[in-house]
Amino acid sequence: MPVRRGVAAMLPSLVETLLVVAAIALLWPAFERLRAIDAGRDQRFADPGFWVQGLPEPTLPAVCGSHGAQADPAVRDRLCAARDVAPSALPPSRLPAVLTESIARAAHAFLAPVRQADARVAELRLQQREGIGELRELSDAIASVESDTRPFVERFQLGRGDAQGPAPLACAAGWMESAYAAAPAQDHPMARANGVLLLAAALDGHGAVEPLAAAALLPAAGAGVSPACLAQGLPAALAESAALMGGARQALLNARKNEAMRELLRTAGWQWAGWMLLGLVLLKSSRGLVQPAAGAAMALGVWTAVAWVSRVPWPFAGRAFEPARIDPEPWSMPAGFVFVLGGIALFGWMAAAMRPRAASSSPQAPSSRIGYPGMVLATGLGWLLLLDLSANGHLANRYLALYHQGHLWLGMLCLSMLLFLRQPLARGLAWTLSISGEMARRARIRFGAWRALAALALGTLAAVAVFGLALSNMRQVTSELGRLWLIVGAAWFFFLRGSPLAERLSRDGGPAWSALRYVWPLLFVVSVLIAAMLVTRDMGPLLIACYASGAFLAASVAMWWHQRSGRTASALAIAVVLFTLWIAVTTLTLFKVGAIDSVTAARLESLAAPLASTNDQLALVSWFQQAAPREGFGIGAVPWCGYAGGGCGGVPAQIHSDYTFTALVGVFGHAAAWAAAIGCAVWLHRLIRHHGRITRGEPRFMKRGGRWTHDAQAFLSWVAVAWVVLTLCQLGVTVAGNLAVLPLTGVTFPFVSFGMTSLVMNMGLLALALNMDLPTGGERHG
Repeated sequence: MPVRRGVAAMLPSLVETLLVVAAIALLWPAFERLRAIDAGRDQRFADPGFWVQGLPEPTLPAVCGSHGAQADPAVRDRLCAARDVAPSALPPSRLPAVLTESIARAAHAFLAPVRQADARVAELRLQQREGIGELRELSDAIASVESDTRPFVERFQLGRGDAQGPAPLACAAGWMESAYAAAPAQDHPMARANGVLLLAAALDGHGAVEPLAAAALLPAAGAGVSPACLAQGLPAALAESAALMGGARQALLNARKNEAMRELLRTAGWQWAGWMLLGLVLLKSSRGLVQPAAGAAMALGVWTAVAWVSRVPWPFAGRAFEPARIDPEPWSMPAGFVFVLGGIALFGWMAAAMRPRAASSSPQAPSSRIGYPGMVLATGLGWLLLLDLSANGHLANRYLALYHQGHLWLGMLCLSMLLFLRQPLARGLAWTLSISGEMARRARIRFGAWRALAALALGTLAAVAVFGLALSNMRQVTSELGRLWLIVGAAWFFFLRGSPLAERLSRDGGPAWSALRYVWPLLFVVSVLIAAMLVTRDMGPLLIACYASGAFLAASVAMWWHQRSGRTASALAIAVVLFTLWIAVTTLTLFKVGAIDSVTAARLESLAAPLASTNDQLALVSWFQQAAPREGFGIGAVPWCGYAGGGCGGVPAQIHSDYTFTALVGVFGHAAAWAAAIGCAVWLHRLIRHHGRITRGEPRFMKRGGRWTHDAQAFLSWVAVAWVVLTLCQLGVTVAGNLAVLPLTGVTFPFVSFGMTSLVMNMGLLALALNMDLPTGGERHG
């Protein structure tokens, strides 16, 4: 019997491991097909052979310190930060040395590739004269080098011979030098200061140079300025210099990204498989008796090493490229953020090791055998789509997979750390909410129910207004914070409404008054979310929140009726009827008043008349779904840009977020896309199916280790249920939008679509639902 029980206890973990391996094996051939298209459509990731290296560091901060005080306030305020401007008694009498040195370095950087090409051509011509090698091959090699050099020279307007760097930059620098040599420095100090600041900004590739140069007071040219430069004028020379320098800096950045994308397309399968298996090891480690702090520090250290080995870009760098390894060569120097994260991990592990008697986590078990394997499959599908879109889709989205590499790494880091921290986090949340509830009860007793409610409403509205104004341009952040508010608020409501006090509340007074008293906290949570979404104009998340709120409100009314009457069947019927009515009313309201918002109005117009609307996205999506073969086009063969030549007139550019279901249809076919959607819904349900066997979801205390603590699992189970309900609504809305049933405004496919905040938030909440606490023999409940 003990042997059988041991085997039965190990069976879920064994099945979980086998399913993870099966998910990796299922998607592995698709990752292998990506290795053959590492250069991308139209060779978008190919090495251009010519780019500018060794450009000087930004010079504008240093020039602002020496010339900012004398410049025009409009120019100074736009180009210089307040801390960079130092007061100066006398205007400088010459160009700053840092500026002249940077101009010389920039000229050398631009001319270096041309000089290398000229040297190569000279070497090949020498071989021709000496008869070394085949003449035809040497002639072709010379023509190839010259054909590569000519566009580079023409693009950056490089002079040959003794000319120094791009012609506009040389013109602007010579103009300013002649202006300083023509008259004493105290003549027209503002004009010279403006010119110096704008020249430094142009050297840095600043985007505001052109409008500022057209409006600012600039110095007149002195002796020695060429007629061509005089004809061009200083404002035009500054504007062209800024454009050329910005293009050169961006070209160098893109060259680094191209190299990283080629490597990623070759190794993405190995990275994904290794990361998922490593996450599985950490997941199984979190279920043992490990100190939470030590486990979290271990997870941070492991994923920091993964970032260095995989050369993961820092996910908070935006569209910039800051890899974890400075050079592409293996075992090269780590980036600064790797040292910081490694130091934090080491400090956390040492702090945990100095407390050997700290409480370890309780034993845990998987909530579902398919919990972690489902996440593996979803993230693999998402990365495959983004890799294919990056290689073959819209040119503007060619680095999506590279950014997603950092997002997925951050999501796995968040998942792994929260797996170890879930129990202390749950106890802390339960304690905080209990204290908040007690403070609210005392405030109600002291000031009266209506006064306390009014103060709470006013304070919340003020917070929502400040929140909306501060984050109005960060909708991806506000929508995820709104989701988190609704999840925690709904979990808190159902957690507390299962107590005996709530049962007495449900039976006190008439039905209408009793129901209102019972449900009002959830109404408050929903109202705050709707207000926040309206302030930030997050219409897509608002629609999801409205649908999910209907599910929560219907469940709360059903719970109230069950506690009041003791009946189960009628309570279930009430929940079904109320939720159905809520869906109908919400959808009807969307079509009636959705035109208030400009984005929603455009989507509604596109939904009503896709071929006649100014927004043709749904027409393109519908065409793409109808044109896709039954089994899909396959990796590398999807016509993301359509069949017309020039540009990319195929699917919408945001197919990586709004129309992920359509992307699944295009790559894998209709059956596979529907299997992914339905499978995601089944997977989410399986995550919470067994939580009711472990906890009743009621507030209670548990005696553990000789002291009474909050039951962590009860509140976490409600958080998992609320998250699953909200995610199911999100899944339903995005599929309905792709099928032209509902308008879409930024609704993503969970775990598959592109988006850092959505992925990381879902990963963190998944970590709270993957494991369940198991009671031990030394625990008592009260």
